[in-house]
Amino acid sequence: ARMLAQELGGQFGYQIVVENRPGSASNIAAQIVATSPPDGYTFLVTGNSIAINQTMSKDLTYSMDQLRPVAFPARDSHALAVNADSKAHSLADFIALAKDKPVSAAVGGSSSHIVADYVLKVKAKLQAAAVPFQSGQPAMNALLGHQVDILAGPVSEVFAQLKAGRVRALAVSGPQRALALPDVPTLTQSGFPGLEISGWIGLLAPAKTPTDVCAKLNSATNMLVDKPGFNARLRNLGYEPATMTLKDTDAFLANSIATWRRMIVATGLAPQ
Repeated sequence: ARMLAQELGGQFGYQIVVENRPGSASNIAAQIVATSPPDGYTFLVTGNSIAINQTMSKDLTYSMDQLRPVAFPARDSHALAVNADSKAHSLADFIALAKDKPVSAAVGGSSSHIVADYVLKVKAKLQAAAVPFQSGQPAMNALLGHQVDILAGPVSEVFAQLKAGRVRALAVSGPQRALALPDVPTLTQSGFPGLEISGWIGLLAPAKTPTDVCAKLNSATNMLVDKPGFNARLRNLGYEPATMTLKDTDAFLANSIATWRRMIVATGLAPQ
């Protein structure tokens, strides 16, 4: 959000203020924007948690009909990672080592929890228990401290420890290998064909924001993502730079909501 604000503010010639509204798995921020005037001055920068919330949150105070997607400048695969001293050098190794014993998976958010349960319990049929933490950092600390066997988390959250050699990524969840981790296979390449799970960073507006305003911001965001410097900053954070036309954003968001819903139902996770 701050990268977008800095660059887009300079491009349009006015200051963009980033206002953090944490809480309720991003639902508080979403509700504020959903009920804001659709005047083109208030937007929501959020991750795919908003797609997950449509199934996992029981008492939403807003509807997705009150929001419209504008741009999706970054994708973010999840990584399944183990401590660097683990005997597992591939997902197949890990599954073989864990076949006859319970394993624990550190997760720092709802998307990580769903990925861990879906891959390890539903698909690999392991005796796996997700251990939830408040965020990605304490989940990573648990892996580094050998308190859990494996971690599921967005590549952007685990990238620094992967670069430092303290953890080893066994697989990434996206449709292609992550640009940040070109040597790490996808789930399909790891023996789970058809499993493609991608997170994202999106820019959304109040639903009745004029289309010409949204189109202008979509175009500006896409041009920004294509700039070598901004593109490199995203990749250095572990993100996959992405561009999309405004007309394609509705279908992309709807598909994301449906995909996460299918996985949540398959895992049996209960809405909260």
